[in-house]
Amino acid sequence: MITPSEVTQFKEAILQAKSVFLCAHVSPDGDTLGSMLGLKHALKNAFPHLTVIDAAVSGKIPDIYHGLPGVSEIKDPDTATDLLAQYDLSFCLDCGSPDRLGSSQHFFMGAKCAINIDHHVSNKRFGHINLIDTQAAASGEVVADLLTPNQIPLTPETAACLYVALLTDTGGFKYSSTTSKIFRLAADLVDAGANPEMLFKQIYDVMPKSQALLHATCVQKAKFNADNSLSWVIISREDLAQTGAIDEHIEGLVDILRRISTVRVAALLKATPDGMTKVSLRSDDHRINVAEIAERWNGGGHKMASGCTITKPPEQVETELIPILEAAIQAVNTPVTPSR
Repeated sequence: MITPSEVTQFKEAILQAKSVFLCAHVSPDGDTLGSMLGLKHALKNAFPHLTVIDAAVSGKIPDIYHGLPGVSEIKDPDTATDLLAQYDLSFCLDCGSPDRLGSSQHFFMGAKCAINIDHHVSNKRFGHINLIDTQAAASGEVVADLLTPNQIPLTPETAACLYVALLTDTGGFKYSSTTSKIFRLAADLVDAGANPEMLFKQIYDVMPKSQALLHATCVQKAKFNADNSLSWVIISREDLAQTGAIDEHIEGLVDILRRISTVRVAALLKATPDGMTKVSLRSDDHRINVAEIAERWNGGGHKMASGCTITKPPEQVETELIPILEAAIQAVNTPVTPSR
């Protein structure tokens, strides 16, 4: 959990700054975007002495997050010409290692004070200040735990963004990380102006036809091991072209496989445009730590939801990864023989 001294350290760093840079990881999701924008809105409202508050993300922002307050103000670090050479203070949100920041890495690491806010166990603690709570369900929760005790108001914009962070990283408040504290925080965010119905609809209830067709392709192409405890699928560039889908439509596909009643581990192997493979892993058994498996390829994430990028095509990754996943399942199925 975030300690009182860390709460104080957070506010003191803000008070000593005049220019702030906020960034999120590449291929941004709801937690990294919601945390970043939520913090930006809070800073803008509560600290008028801050003369510059820039937010930047490398790569395309998925369409489902275009309704987030302030998303249109996010800058591209590769092309924005008004970003400062150096900031007094920088924040990165929900990012386990600096290389995942893309072109924002230079601006984050070059600040006089760089603060790393996250909740992943695999975080490399690469900031000058590292505010990491591995018990938190989302980085948005960590941001709220820094704002509230410092009496920094939750504006309606901040509330909406942090609500999306919680909503997406708890899978719609259904993962095991959904604690009573999360529900209390969600209630506070609703009281502050977040609209649960509208935000849920934007994130989960609407999809284009091309994405629905890609979902169907995922199910049709899914493979299973002998006892159906493991399921995996390769999504090729051809699959995207044939359905008219784009890369961001792959988000959430691995959970379709995980929902199958017999499946304990699910994997999705997506071919990237440059011939590599982006892997998404899900476990339905707390004894099977897929984050440890992803770390073999410098990935990471959560114990039951993680990912990595491997510099090989999906078919090669399949031959290496699937036996490892099967072995992980077998390990928890095999009773331990007591030593004498």
